[in-house]
Amino acid sequence: MTGYASAGRSYVAVADADGTMRDLSPWVERVSPLGQALTGRDVTGVNDAAARTAAGPTAAQEFTLSGRWDDTPEIGPDAVLSGVVGHSVAVEYGPVGSASGQRRVSGTFVCLSYRISSRAGEPVRFEATFRQDGLVELGVW
Repeated sequence: MTGYASAGRSYVAVADADGTMRDLSPWVERVSPLGQALTGRDVTGVNDAAARTAAGPTAAQEFTLSGRWDDTPEIGPDAVLSGVVGHSVAVEYGPVGSASGQRRVSGTFVCLSYRISSRAGEPVRFEATFRQDGLVELGVW
């Protein structure tokens, strides 16, 4: 199994309020777990010797983007994320970049929150939380 360091290599794009995909990779430092998740259904029968589970429908997952805040018009995370809170938007994530053949996670998500924080003497940070709003596709670029 090959491991990859994600720093500086991950690709993250979020659709802005106009639906244009915006590359937020230069600012995003962390993407909380994002992939596919299913609910499990207990299908254990009376005569079964052990518990049995069947895969159920897709589970609604949440993930968070966080990183360095920037208010550059039209392209910075503030310009993109401040306009999509409460809206369903497209998200694309490439854990090791967006080169042909690399893993791609994509789907539609509702932006539940966008927050800005800072501490004296430290860079301003942002955090945005999204919740799944449809199927998530695990594919390749």
